[in-house]
Amino acid sequence: MRSIVRSSEKFEVRILRPSEWETIRDAMDTDTKRICTSLLVTGMRYAELQRFRENPDWLDGKFIYLPRGSMLKVKAKQKERAIRLSDMGKTLIKDLFQAPYPMPELSAFDMRLRRLSKRILEGPPINNKTFRKTWESWLVFYYPEKALQIALSQGHTTTTQYEHYLNIPFDEDDRKEMRKWVEGWI
Repeated sequence: MRSIVRSSEKFEVRILRPSEWETIRDAMDTDTKRICTSLLVTGMRYAELQRFRENPDWLDGKFIYLPRGSMLKVKAKQKERAIRLSDMGKTLIKDLFQAPYPMPELSAFDMRLRRLSKRILEGPPINNKTFRKTWESWLVFYYPEKALQIALSQGHTTTTQYEHYLNIPFDEDDRKEMRKWVEGWI
């Protein structure tokens, strides 16, 4: 099955199929798996996840509330947002707070992901942005009627969503494998 890659003016970001996610996740060490799983089930940017880890009180049941100032992205469309969690996300996100060490610097983390993905997966390597794009792509494919809610949870506009996340070639096997990750999001 072909890899899914989305290009922008700056770089390519690989979007994982559920089977690819399971394959690479199984090959990860505990810390990398903890971070990547948290990035996937929240759709957060790496810097947002770092701040969230320092502020576990932002987690409120089914939502993570990112307050004003928690996002450093200059061109952020929303200054604060509520991130909705799936059933699996509610269970797995708590593991993030069990990590004994701080999260690695972004460049070191991306290098770790590149090396791992080149060893495990065919096609382009993954990076920290892979998980955010993968999550939104899965949600839009699985819940197309909830596109606006998905965009808001991710801090995107519907224009951004239409440009980057719609019409991704997932199939029914992908949908079945996505189910355990996305179910309960709505």
